[in-house]
Amino acid sequence: AVIGNPIEHSMSPEIHEYFASQYNLTNFSYKKILSEKATLDDDIRSFFSNGGTGLNITIPFKFSAYSLCNRFDKTAKQCGSTNTLKIDEGEIVGYNTDGLGFIDDLEIKKINFTNSNVLILGAGGSAISICNSFLNSSQDVKISILNRTRSNADNLINFFKDSKIEIHNHKNEYDLIVNTTPISMSSEQISLPKDILSNNPICYDLFYSKHRTLFQKWAYSHGVDQCYDGLGMLIQQAKHSFFIWNGLTPETSNLESKLRII
Repeated sequence: AVIGNPIEHSMSPEIHEYFASQYNLTNFSYKKILSEKATLDDDIRSFFSNGGTGLNITIPFKFSAYSLCNRFDKTAKQCGSTNTLKIDEGEIVGYNTDGLGFIDDLEIKKINFTNSNVLILGAGGSAISICNSFLNSSQDVKISILNRTRSNADNLINFFKDSKIEIHNHKNEYDLIVNTTPISMSSEQISLPKDILSNNPICYDLFYSKHRTLFQKWAYSHGVDQCYDGLGMLIQQAKHSFFIWNGLTPETSNLESKLRII
């Protein structure tokens, strides 16, 4: 299952059911669980005690779910957050596949980030996962953080204590901009500084839709040539989650185009 709030928009069930069909896993099911902060612990424990084996965590619970885990993989430890849980010998094990999925999708889309200046919008769990994935890559990347609340951006930078990460400076020119904020799910008008687009960067929205997201519309309306949504990343991180739960690596080619037709 996948647990979050909101959750209705999630395409994770379609993705995982497609993966399961590749291996004829007839007793496989994957559902959406709407939760609240006050009931998250009980909802997760209830899921596993009632026979659940694998759980994805989405916004806004990636930090909260981390505190429930008994053990972690290396990436979850590095991020202090988790998007994938499994039960192992009665213990909850936390993983973070977001960054792996993100890098996989950049490679599939042939987005070269070698020696790039990257701007990350936001400073939450997803932003930490993206920063961590860049820092763990073999490419030389310089990362800037732009967040509505400066203290949260400072906290992210202090979390990593890496000279490659700094606060956004309006004089910077960027090659790649990654939106990790929920602005595409809001009804508010996007009010980002237009000068971040001065270098015609490739833009990437972690949120996804069958149609253009609000962030994509904003970027294209200001002259950007390329702006992707996060459906490809969702598919790729799901591939890693599926392997964690089932020991099987599903085929993902053409799935993104298929999901946009559904």
